[in-house]
Amino acid sequence: MYLFYTMKYSAYLLFVAVTLCMTTTHAQQENWDTYMARYGSKPGSVMVDLAQMSSAPDKLLPYLVVTGPKAKNCTNPQGIPDTSEIFEMEKILDVTGGILSGATAKKLVGTFTYNCERVNYYYVKDTTAVRTALSRMYSNHFREYEYTLKIKHEPLWLTYRTFLYPDSTAAAWMVNNKIILGMLQGGDNLDEPRNINYTFGFSTDTARTAFGSYATANRYNITATENAQSTLLPHQITVSRRGTIVMDSIMAMESELIRTAKTMKGYYKGWEAPIK
Repeated sequence: MYLFYTMKYSAYLLFVAVTLCMTTTHAQQENWDTYMARYGSKPGSVMVDLAQMSSAPDKLLPYLVVTGPKAKNCTNPQGIPDTSEIFEMEKILDVTGGILSGATAKKLVGTFTYNCERVNYYYVKDTTAVRTALSRMYSNHFREYEYTLKIKHEPLWLTYRTFLYPDSTAAAWMVNNKIILGMLQGGDNLDEPRNINYTFGFSTDTARTAFGSYATANRYNITATENAQSTLLPHQITVSRRGTIVMDSIMAMESELIRTAKTMKGYYKGWEAPIK
């Protein structure tokens, strides 16, 4: 479902700034996380409350409200607003939350930033006063902004469950994003080539050997093998390939290696690389 956006170092720093802004805004929520994906020709970022999946759908909140402003001065060709615009747009979204609280019971489940627009996704109990209240808010206080306001009956919470909530590929992106973000915060130059190491565990030495043969035939080096006595998959192997830290290439290599390891009943333990 998700195709990931290849970012250069400077563009990644921009995304980091936007991510930190988004995360700080909802620090009081239960379990918010962020991922980035390509939608059509442009990248978008999704912030989602993962905790809602365990109880979705909430039968008391059967209506979906999608609303938010479009940036006034978005010149980024990929449609990513700059940090100052994000802060202003988030202030508007905070007001929409207050307006909805005065009109009906609600639950904020996600925020989507795409093509210079930033919208919140709410599930609400009743929509009788919602459209009028939000339209009046935009026209009275934020007249200079274009905005989105969509309301529909969605008792099964399909938008949350199938669009906002990450699938397995997006979940892997979120894990990788945290690793790369930690490297950046440690002062890493992501453009500096280094060995990127991928570790797998297998139940038998025969399966591990077969995986090693596949890896070397596909330009990976076997960095280490070891037997871990305390695990269900004790026959471990680490393979590596030299390159720079680029999200798309790491995701592609992970996918290729995991797909092969699964045919041999192997388990992926993760990747790591030395900080440069």
